[in-house]
Amino acid sequence: MRIEARAEIVWHYGDPERAEAIAQSLEVDNVSLPEGLKKSLNVVSLSENGDVITKVKYSGEIETLIKALDDLVFSIKIAEDVTEKV
Repeated sequence: MRIEARAEIVWHYGDPERAEAIAQSLEVDNVSLPEGLKKSLNVVSLSENGDVITKVKYSGEIETLIKALDDLVFSIKIAEDVTEKV
């Protein structure tokens, strides 16, 4: 099933330095998207006032979007674990 979707996901941390570190780690992950996926998926993460805000714009098969969002959540979890120990 082909869809077009936009989403804004906000993670609240209350710590501007941690939020910035997590947002930067997500941006590095987004750079390595496969070339074919870059045409249909646009993901931008930024930090603002201790929050990480991720904006997603997608056009394509719903299964691919689900996988991309799953990867995003997994990347957030890893970044949280790393920044929690620092």
